[in-house]
Amino acid sequence: MIFERGVTNMKINKFAIPAFVFLVFIFQGCATLNMRQYEAVSERPENYKRFFKYLDKAINKAGVQDASTFPVPGFPYLRTDRFLAGMRDRIDTEAQKELWLRWMRRHDDVAREKEINNLPDSVLKDLALQLGETPDRNTLMEKVKFYSEASLIHDRGQPDFYDALKAAQEVPDEYSMTLRTFGLYPLWSLPVANATDNVYDEFRQWHNTPLAELKIEGKLTAYAPLHNVNLSGQDILTMFHPSNRNALGLPQLSNTEIEKLVNSFAPVISQDIVADYDKIGQIFWNDRHVSITPRKPTVYYYITYALFKGEPVLQLNYAFWYSGRDGPNPPWIERGSLDGITVRITFDPEGQPFMADIMNNCGCYYFLIPRKERVKRIIPQPMAIDPFVPAWLPQSFPEKRLKLRVNSGWHQVQKVDTGEMPSGALSYALIPYDSLEMLPHSDGRTESIFDATGVAKDSTRIEPLIFFPSGIHDIGSMRQRGHHAIKLVGRAHFDDPQLFDESFEFN
Repeated sequence: MIFERGVTNMKINKFAIPAFVFLVFIFQGCATLNMRQYEAVSERPENYKRFFKYLDKAINKAGVQDASTFPVPGFPYLRTDRFLAGMRDRIDTEAQKELWLRWMRRHDDVAREKEINNLPDSVLKDLALQLGETPDRNTLMEKVKFYSEASLIHDRGQPDFYDALKAAQEVPDEYSMTLRTFGLYPLWSLPVANATDNVYDEFRQWHNTPLAELKIEGKLTAYAPLHNVNLSGQDILTMFHPSNRNALGLPQLSNTEIEKLVNSFAPVISQDIVADYDKIGQIFWNDRHVSITPRKPTVYYYITYALFKGEPVLQLNYAFWYSGRDGPNPPWIERGSLDGITVRITFDPEGQPFMADIMNNCGCYYFLIPRKERVKRIIPQPMAIDPFVPAWLPQSFPEKRLKLRVNSGWHQVQKVDTGEMPSGALSYALIPYDSLEMLPHSDGRTESIFDATGVAKDSTRIEPLIFFPSGIHDIGSMRQRGHHAIKLVGRAHFDDPQLFDESFEFN
C-alpha cells in the first residue's frame, strides 16, 4: 500500500484520540438502532421470512456471500452499491423510483445466482431439505425470484415504503474506526504522509520522463485487445444521445453496444517483463488455489457509474492480473501472490472521456489522469491527502488508443500515452468480471476468488501487521470491486460516485 502524500493542514491535539473513541461508540449505536428500524418496516408472511432465513443461513454458513454488492438491511430481496446509495436523495419521479428499485432487485438476483451456484453440494442438500425442495440450483433460483417479487409486492403496499428504503441505504465503510482508534491513527498518519510524498515524487518523475527514456529491465511486451474495434464519433454520440437515456440520465446500452464500447476503449498494456510474475493472464483454480496462466492473457471488465458535476455518468473498468508482486522493485512488505491493476475510463453525459484513473487491485497507488481543459482546480482535502494527478490525459485520446507503460515486479503504471494498435502484440481476451465471482473448478463446481468480505483468496500480505492503523482490514491483499479503499490518510473509496466532484472543480 502506498505511503500517502503529506498533509499540510492536519493538526493533532490532545482531544483527537478521545474524540475518535467517542465516535466509535456513537456510530456503533446508530447502526444498531437503524438495523432494528429497518427490520420493523413490515410484517411479511411467515413463509416469505422463513425462505430467506434458511437461504441466508446456508449462504453464511458456507461463506459464499457475494460481496460485489451489499444487502439492504430489512429488505432481503434487494442489494445496493455506493452509486445507488448515493442516488437516494436524487430519486423524485415515479420513473426514477421504479428504475432505482429494479436496479437493486437485479443486483440481488445476480448475487443470489452466484451464491447458489457456489454453495457446496452438502449445504445445498441440507437447505433443500429444510425448504422441502429438490436439491436443484435452478429450482432454488426460481424460488428466489418468486419470493423476492412476492415480498416486494407486499412491501410496496406498506406506508412510507420508499422512505424506509432510502433510510436503509447504508453501504459498509472499508475503514474501521476501531482499528484507527487503537492504532493511534492521528499520530501514525504523520510519518506515513511524509513517506508518501517521496513516493509521489517518484511517480511524477516517471510520468514527466519521455517514454523512450524510461528504464527497461527485461523485455518490453505489448498486450492489446483481441478485437480491434474502433467506434466512430457518431457511434458514440448515438449511444449517449439524450433520447437514449433512462430516468436517471444514463445511456441505455444493449449488451452488443457495451461489448463494442469496452473493446473500443480497451487499453494497450506495454509491460516490462523480467520473469513470469510480469505476465498478465487468466485466473483459474489450481488445486484449490487462485492461479494465473500467462498462456491466456485476459482483462476482466465491468461497468460502474459516478457523478460528474452532479450528473450520473458511465464508467468502463478494466482489471488485469499477475501471478504475484515480486522482484527487486516492490518494497519487501508488498511482495506476495497475486497482483493486478485496474484502469477506469469515465465518460461525460455526451460520451466524451474526461477522466482515467488507475490503482493496483489492492486499492494501492491510486492516481487520476483527467483531461486538463475540464479541470478548473484541484480541491484541497482537509485532514486527508489532496488528489494525486501526476499527468493529464493525452490530447490524442480517444482518437488513438490509450497505452499504459507498466514496470516489472512492482507493476506500477509509469506512463499514460496513446498510439495505434501495435503489430506483434500479444492479444488479450476481454471477459466479464462476474466470471471471477463464480469461477469453475476442474470438477465443474464454482467458487468466487473473493471471500465474503471482498478480499481475494491467496493474496495475503504482511502489511496488516504494520498498516492496521489505516483502518483498512487485510490491507495489501487484492480486493473485489466495491471494496477498494484508496487512501491511508483520510478516507476514500474507488467506487464512491462523488469521488471526482469532491476532488475537482470542473469547467
